[in-house]
Amino acid sequence: MNTGRKPQATGFRLVACGLWLATCVASAQDSLNVAKIYQWDDPGLPGSFLYDNTYSAVWGYARDGREYGIIGSTMGTHIIDVTPDDITGEVAFIPGNDQGGDIVHREYKTYLDRLYAVTDEGQGTLQIIDLRHLPDSAPVLYDSDALISRAHTLWIDTANARLYTHYGSSDFAIWSLADPDAPTLLLKPQFSVPWWDEQVGGVHDAYTVNNICYTHDVDAMHIIDFTDVEAPVMLGSLTEYPQAGYNHSGWRHDNGQLYVMADETHGTDLKLLDVSDPTDISFIDTIGTDRGPGSIPHNPCFLGDQLHVSWYEDGYWLWSVADPHNAQLLGWYDMHPEPYSFSYKGAWGVYPYLPSGHVLISEMQHGLFVLDISQALSLGAGMVTGQERLRVRSGNSHIIVDLPKGARITSIADALGRQVPVDIRGTTNGGTIVDTRNFAPGIFTITATDSDRRWSTTFLNILE
Repeated sequence: MNTGRKPQATGFRLVACGLWLATCVASAQDSLNVAKIYQWDDPGLPGSFLYDNTYSAVWGYARDGREYGIIGSTMGTHIIDVTPDDITGEVAFIPGNDQGGDIVHREYKTYLDRLYAVTDEGQGTLQIIDLRHLPDSAPVLYDSDALISRAHTLWIDTANARLYTHYGSSDFAIWSLADPDAPTLLLKPQFSVPWWDEQVGGVHDAYTVNNICYTHDVDAMHIIDFTDVEAPVMLGSLTEYPQAGYNHSGWRHDNGQLYVMADETHGTDLKLLDVSDPTDISFIDTIGTDRGPGSIPHNPCFLGDQLHVSWYEDGYWLWSVADPHNAQLLGWYDMHPEPYSFSYKGAWGVYPYLPSGHVLISEMQHGLFVLDISQALSLGAGMVTGQERLRVRSGNSHIIVDLPKGARITSIADALGRQVPVDIRGTTNGGTIVDTRNFAPGIFTITATDSDRRWSTTFLNILE
């Protein structure tokens, strides 16, 4: 975080929406293929003075068969037991060194059963919290401002035992976690790297793997090799790209090629990039919710080919990027019922890495959400990507479906999964004509199969 049309009932119009959904359905439906399992919220906690937001970042942790959600608030760190079929709620609270309305940001990462916690406001500290005794207790192992008093975000390169902190009292710094309870400074490049201030400057957030750091510097993204902390190497940069805004955050796919980037600017989409050659970063595509000018993506991350996103007031969104040139929307969940504020509210962070597959979301007004995405993944598991794709074109009271060779339409279902009749009226220009005069307005999923493959995409029937 940096410091609807009214329909007229004159008929129906069909819009293909394999990548996104139209704004007008937002008020009619709060989810697609995603269900809420649990929500934790403490209404007694104060909101921040700046945005009246109570909660900030989310992280997760699992041990001894139990799962935990970790969420920051204006008062401190809350650890919630979210073990499937045995949720017990809050099991630990760690007060922040500074508390109350001054606090907006708390951020978390885990390493060797320890939780590293920072804040970016007030008289903050670095806290290292022992998670090994959960659910009984979570003792604080370290709580001091001697090294870090404030940080906007943090990252841990676990393979190399390095903690990266961004913005705040240290601006950008790298710390050794050789002793996980006593970090030591390795580098503050603004003081020792001659080209740092001119080429990079302040770093809002960064993703680092195997000493390769992808920095988000407000107006650019850089790729820097910190293998030798005394002589870092600039590998590449991206300063111009479509819908450029406040360059905020990003995440690299495990294949080392695909990268997703978020600009924290109202009305912008996510960007998919090819970073396989850091000297020649190439733009692939944008992905958006099409919810309007108040929409802002905040924090994206990958789990395999799943792209999970906390999208502020649009909530949680999930795509398959098995084919990054043709990302497929799998589902979403809007947990922010309030009207658009054109501010910074809604879903802050997302954590999809629990053993159960449940997804954690921190919602700034409404607390911690635990989501079931199994229905969305069952849709995505059967998708076929590549040159053969299922395409839907709109017509007058019908759709035209371009089918892969040998495929046939097997079902059409509404947003609740209810099957609707498939009335095929013939073909035109190689496409199959499906009558939609009896379709209600809303989202529909169309599925086609051949002898051993399955394709799915969505389209939207809206009021003209």
